[in-house]
Amino acid sequence: MFCTHCRLIEGVIRSINNLLEKFHQSFFLYLLTSPGKFVSVGIYMIPFTLLVAPLPIVAAYLHTNASSSTPQNPSEVDANNKSWKWLNSARKVLVIHLWGVVVSLLPFFICQLPNTTLTMNFVLWGFASAFSLLILYLILDCPIFEAAASQLEKNRWASLKSVTLSATFIGLSLMSVINFATAEIGALLIVPFCLLARPLKLDIQAKSWRTLLRASCNIALGFVVFPPVAFVLLKGAFEDFYGINVVDYWNWVESLWAWNSATYLYVGVVHLPCWALCIHILFHSC
Repeated sequence: MFCTHCRLIEGVIRSINNLLEKFHQSFFLYLLTSPGKFVSVGIYMIPFTLLVAPLPIVAAYLHTNASSSTPQNPSEVDANNKSWKWLNSARKVLVIHLWGVVVSLLPFFICQLPNTTLTMNFVLWGFASAFSLLILYLILDCPIFEAAASQLEKNRWASLKSVTLSATFIGLSLMSVINFATAEIGALLIVPFCLLARPLKLDIQAKSWRTLLRASCNIALGFVVFPPVAFVLLKGAFEDFYGINVVDYWNWVESLWAWNSATYLYVGVVHLPCWALCIHILFHSC
């Protein structure tokens, strides 16, 4: 009887050691859905693939339509100017992603300031982020490029959305190699907004139930996908909304920075720029 119990205990210990070693070597391959359950990467990467698959397809479709559109006076625009539509959109996407890099680096410098509270740090981060975005636009907003692009004004938003979808697809694909769980959660938030993004002006002018519903969904997604709002909603869904404030978001950002987490890299370099680009599409002048 004693030998039987010893063998049983030895088997349990060996199983626990094997499980711990598996999690130790590849802990980011699992999504913890509850304290006693988890989902492996082989299961949750299937919906991730289905989520990101439409991005390059829609991007190619929009790029083809934007390239094939012709101005009202074709004689005023030569063949070389047709590429300005794509180049101008790519330049805007590059500017927004550079801004995301700047925003990601700001907390390190803000934490060096003496005699500041957590709330003050968060407010300074918000103002510095908005100010840096304005500076980047002023530096890179070359009037020559804008003049060339203005000759192909028609469907400029479609070209911008095409490049945005391509950048989103590349960012999510790269993040899936670094951290599968972060890429999965990020895709659930940002992909629907990127696919639905369309100028509100066009939807309102159409005056149909379908376009008005799409405009309402875009406004709701634009609010929900914003990183601080998404953090509050997810935290409230898994824990409780009582007592949540901006300090919690700043503490979360600091913890990600201290742990060198890939989630911090994703939020600053992929998610936030893509959200800003989609907002820019919503309020595009067409």
